[in-house]
Amino acid sequence: MSTRARGILITGFGVLVLSPDTLLIRLLDADIATTLFWRGTALALGLGSYVFWRERGAARAALMPLRRPLGWCLGLLFALSNILFVFTVAHTTIADTLACLATASIFAALFSVIFLRERAPLRTWLTAAVIAAGLLLIALGGAGSTVGRLAGIATAMVFGAMFVAMRATGEGDTLPGLALGGLVIALTTAVFAHPFSLTVPGMGALAGLAIVLPLAFALIGVGPRYLPAPEVSLLMLLETVFGTLWAILFLGEIPTTTTLAAIAIILGALTVFYSRQAYVHRRATRHSLQVES
Repeated sequence: MSTRARGILITGFGVLVLSPDTLLIRLLDADIATTLFWRGTALALGLGSYVFWRERGAARAALMPLRRPLGWCLGLLFALSNILFVFTVAHTTIADTLACLATASIFAALFSVIFLRERAPLRTWLTAAVIAAGLLLIALGGAGSTVGRLAGIATAMVFGAMFVAMRATGEGDTLPGLALGGLVIALTTAVFAHPFSLTVPGMGALAGLAIVLPLAFALIGVGPRYLPAPEVSLLMLLETVFGTLWAILFLGEIPTTTTLAAIAIILGALTVFYSRQAYVHRRATRHSLQVES
């Protein structure tokens, strides 16, 4: 399996695991501070426990990535993105939230060019432009509030920056930084939260988040080692489709026709982009084999 194919499989599976995230936030049925407190706690404990287990309990090795400024930067970006994300879910529909997050690819491409000096192919920019058109449809015909949609765009911007920070680590370990972000979320919301106010269904949703979040972000955190940041954020678009589907099936939250059209445009752009990427990769591999023979 090629490095790129491995990156697509790992990241894609992580996104599929993450897709019920917005549904579980709704089922948690708690205020924003309480939701963020438990979300941060689940991320910090889940990712932190895995890192310490992986390092056989060696605290020095587990915390080594946090000795670099990039590790702290990643943690803070991850914390901010999650705070904005939960705020967005609370102020607009799930479909609008996930469609807004699709613009993360635009910001990731821009930040990659500016900070990593990576050259984004023309097809990446064209795909990002189509995604922006889909977002415009959301802005014109979405069911949620304007504040919610603006928060969604801000979330996408921070997510894009986070993917670039992951990419900048190279082969470095991103999980300690993500665990740090979870800890920051829990600590900054603990004073305002009411952690023991959850209902029985809310406790079930919390258990789901405790499983989904660490596993999904552990997988997604590996993706930028193998793929450019814009491609990772484009794969995140799968959450838009599946997350919206879960909301329809389990909450009866039907998106507007405009939102559905926007999601169709986004999914179509993603399909064309990766079909083209796969074709280019096959040609390059075939040419390499011909040269070697």
